[in-house]
Amino acid sequence: MVAPSVRVPDTLGQTLHQLALADGLAKRGIDITLICRYDSNNADTSNLSPNLKFIPIVDPGIPFERIIFTRTSYQKVLTELKTEEYDLVHDRGYIFAGSGVRAASEAGVKSVLQVDDNWMRSELSATRIARLWPYNEKAIRSCREQIEKADSGFTVSTVLREQISKWNPKANNFTVIQNGYENDLFSPDVEPLGLRKKLGLKGKIVVFVGALGPWHGTDELVEIAKLNPELNVIVAGGGYGKNLPELANLFHIGRLGRADVPRLLVEADVGVAPYPNLDYGFSPLKIYEYMGCKLPVVATSLPSVREATQGHALLVKSGQMADAVAKILKNEKLLDELSESAYSYASSRRTWDNTIDKTIKLYQETI
Repeated sequence: MVAPSVRVPDTLGQTLHQLALADGLAKRGIDITLICRYDSNNADTSNLSPNLKFIPIVDPGIPFERIIFTRTSYQKVLTELKTEEYDLVHDRGYIFAGSGVRAASEAGVKSVLQVDDNWMRSELSATRIARLWPYNEKAIRSCREQIEKADSGFTVSTVLREQISKWNPKANNFTVIQNGYENDLFSPDVEPLGLRKKLGLKGKIVVFVGALGPWHGTDELVEIAKLNPELNVIVAGGGYGKNLPELANLFHIGRLGRADVPRLLVEADVGVAPYPNLDYGFSPLKIYEYMGCKLPVVATSLPSVREATQGHALLVKSGQMADAVAKILKNEKLLDELSESAYSYASSRRTWDNTIDKTIKLYQETI
């Protein structure tokens, strides 16, 4: 499993997703070697399967580090494929990546390409350089070539598969495998974190868990707090150079330890997932985690979010979340119905076990 952009340990979604996927496969008896930016001095692997081992690559921590860790990853994969016998290379793709599918192609080993979001849209939101023609043209070529070199692949939504098929029609044959959540960790029965008492909160709590990146509509969190002063808005996550304004009812508590996230969620009354009016093709981990803690969800109505929630969340147009949250919190009957519906859906169809089943099936078909 080749994931050079992933740093372990870390609390970002890509790390949590890849570790859950790798560990879930390993616990099914598959020997997984995960190549990533692994820090053995700080990573806690005590709860991970013994079938999962790590091969670290360089973590430069400098501008344009992607070039360095992608190249290093390619060399590591080639070395592994020459010295050990592998049935499959699973490559987590991103722009200017493809070290796994490229090395697998050269070594004559089957490969699977994983696509978690619309790489081009993410790149355009992250850097203005991506708008320049030479950069943009090379980026699209990178996307096309990764799909071409892979023997098979999967996207996390049907919407995403349609989007990336424009880079390379071969992606039309990719499987769709939605993300999952850790149902042994995210449960309505966990002990509350105690923030209500610690912060002296009165009234309802609205929670958002995630990075303050441009792919999230974090301006709507501010609007919820401004337009509903009787509500408490708690934001748990790291920033991307973006600071939230100081408001009496807006609390940015930063990143939490993984085990503390569900403890925060069970204290809340509503979980929100705002996005800008641009679909990245996500299969949002946060939404499944909210649902797993029996939390009613209000999210932006995008095609990929509709696909992810299947009618078990309240979806609103971008920019209309503040008003929707105020209304739903006054309707106890609707809150109860949404929380029961969300929990039933997530616990039966969106656990990691479901994701692992489909991933193993794709592996078998590819081999």
